[in-house]
Amino acid sequence: MLRALCEYYDLLRGRSGSDLPPDGYSVVGNVGWNLVLQEDGTIADILPYTQEVIVGKKIKTVGKSELFPFRNSVSGIAAETIDHREKYLFGMEWDKGSQTLVAGKRAVEAFEKCREVNLAFLEGISDPLAAACCAFLRRWQPERETQNPFLAAMGKAYQGAKFVITLRGAEALPLNRLPSDCEKWERSLLASAEEDPVVGQCAVSGQVGPLARLHDSIAGIKGGLATGTSLVCFNNTAFVSYGREQSYNSSISVESMKKYTKALNYLASSPKHKQILDDMTILFWANAAGEEEPYLDMFSFAMFPSEEALSDEDLKAVFVRLAEGRTSDLTGIDLSTPFYVLGIKPNSSRLAVKIFERNSFGKMMRNVAKHCRNMSFSPEDKQIPLWAIDRALQSPLTKEALDPALQAKLLLAVIKGMPYPQSMLTTAVRRCKIDHDDAQKKFYAVSSTRARIIKACLERKNIISEGEYNMLQENSTNTAYNLGRLFAALEKIQTEALGDINATIKDKYFASACATPYLVFPRLLKLAQPHLAKLDEGNRIYKDKLLQEILSKVGDFPKACDMQQQGMFILGYYQQKQKFYEKKEKGENE
Repeated sequence: MLRALCEYYDLLRGRSGSDLPPDGYSVVGNVGWNLVLQEDGTIADILPYTQEVIVGKKIKTVGKSELFPFRNSVSGIAAETIDHREKYLFGMEWDKGSQTLVAGKRAVEAFEKCREVNLAFLEGISDPLAAACCAFLRRWQPERETQNPFLAAMGKAYQGAKFVITLRGAEALPLNRLPSDCEKWERSLLASAEEDPVVGQCAVSGQVGPLARLHDSIAGIKGGLATGTSLVCFNNTAFVSYGREQSYNSSISVESMKKYTKALNYLASSPKHKQILDDMTILFWANAAGEEEPYLDMFSFAMFPSEEALSDEDLKAVFVRLAEGRTSDLTGIDLSTPFYVLGIKPNSSRLAVKIFERNSFGKMMRNVAKHCRNMSFSPEDKQIPLWAIDRALQSPLTKEALDPALQAKLLLAVIKGMPYPQSMLTTAVRRCKIDHDDAQKKFYAVSSTRARIIKACLERKNIISEGEYNMLQENSTNTAYNLGRLFAALEKIQTEALGDINATIKDKYFASACATPYLVFPRLLKLAQPHLAKLDEGNRIYKDKLLQEILSKVGDFPKACDMQQQGMFILGYYQQKQKFYEKKEKGENE
C-alpha cells in the first residue's frame, strides 16, 4: 500500500499542472477570512476570503485553498509557522453558551506559543507586512480584546475560522505567499535536516538512506483527530527492537514517508478522490498516464451515485461497453489502467486500514457492473447505493447498529466480485421477519430493496443462478421458494375475504412460517377454507387452483429452514405478492 502511494506521488509530481503542494508546504482548505492589518499592527478590517464553486448543479460560496509552510499538527498546544487558526492568532474561543468570545487559559497559551514561534520566524524579514504582523503579535492582548468589534461581528463564524494575513492596500498578497517568507522557510528546511540521522534500508523503496523517526499526520479522515492522525507510529516501549525507538522500527525512509503522507493528504483533501461510507473514508485513484478525472467520475458514480451524477441509463450504457471490452466509446479511459481503492477509519489515535484493493480499472468496473445486476430484478430498476443497503438492513424503530465491519466487507465484495458477507443475508432475513408493515409511512418489511439484497446474496452464494429469479418463477421446484409463494397466496385470500383487518396472517405467522413451515402451514391451510368460501365463484376457483398448483411443488413441509432457505422463502413471497398487484402497481413504494 505504501509503495502504491509513493508511486502515485511520483505520478502526480510528473503531471503538468499538478496541484500537489511543493516540498515543505501544505495546502490548507476552506480559508474563509482575511485579517487586514495596518502598518502599526492594529486590525484594519476582517474581510471574507471566499470563492464561488459549482457543486453538482448548485453554486456554493466556500473558503479558498492556500499554501502554507508545512503543517504537521500534533495534539496539545503547538503553533505553526504563519498560523491560520483563530485560537492561535487571537487567543480566544467562541463560547456557545454565552455566544461571546472568551479568552480561556488554553487559548491564551496557544496565542503565546504562536507569538513566540512567529516572532522568531519573522525576525530579520524586511517587509512592511512582516513588520505589521510582528507589531500585531507584540501588542495583542487576548484578555482585553474579547469585545473587539471586528471579531465580534463574525459571531459564531469565528469558531473554526481560518485566516490569511494581509496589509491594508495590498490585500491580494497574504503573508503565507510573501516571497521573503517563502525564501526563509525553505532555507530553514535545509538547516533543520538531522545532523546524525539513523540510516537503514527503506522497507518501501529498498534504498539505503535516512530513516524517519516520526511520520507526518494525515488530515481529512472522518472521525480522525482535528490535528491529523498517524498511519505509521510506535509510541510504546514494547515496540523497541534492536535499540530502534519510535518509527525507526518501521524502517521507512524520510523520502518514502514524505511521499506516502503527501499522497494520502492530497487524496483526503480532494472531493473527487474521496467518499464517506458510514464511518469509513474511501480514497481511490488511478495510475493513469493521462487525465485521471474520467476514471474518478465513472467509479464514483458507479459506486456512490447521486442526483448530480450521470443518469442510470448512462451508467448502464457504460457497463454494456465494459462487458463487451469496447474502450473506443469511453473517452479518456484505458481499461488496463491500475486502479486503487483504500478504506481507512480511525482507531484511537491511529488510522486502521480496512480495505486496500488494486486491480485494472476494467476488471474492477466489471465487478461493479456484476453487483448492479445482482442487486436488480430488471434493467429498469434504479441502482441501490451502498448507503441504501445499509439503511435497508436497519430497524425502522431503533436504528440498531449493524455489524461495524459490514460496510468494509460489502465494499470489498463489490469491487472484487466475491460473495457478499453472510451477515448481510442474515440481517435482511431477520428484518423481514421481525419488522411490521406501516402503510401510512409507506414502510414494508419485505420491501423491494430487501428482496433485491436477498436475491443478490443467494446469487453470489450460487444458490440460484444469476438472473434466474429476476421475476416470479412459477415452474420453480425449490421448496422454500414455493412455500413463500404459498404464504403470499394464503394472505391474499384472507385479505380478499375479510377486507381491512387489524392483523393478517403475515403479522401473526410470517416469521414462524419462514423458519418452521411444518408447524404453521397445516394450520394456515385449514384457516384458508372458510376464507375461500367467502370469495365469488370465479375467484374461489382461481385461488383454489393456485393453491393446488403451488402445493404440488412443495411435497412434505420441512420441519426447519436454514438461512438460505428462509431467503428463498422471502423471495418467493415477495415475487408472488408483486404478481398479484402488478396490474395496479408498477412497484412497491419504499
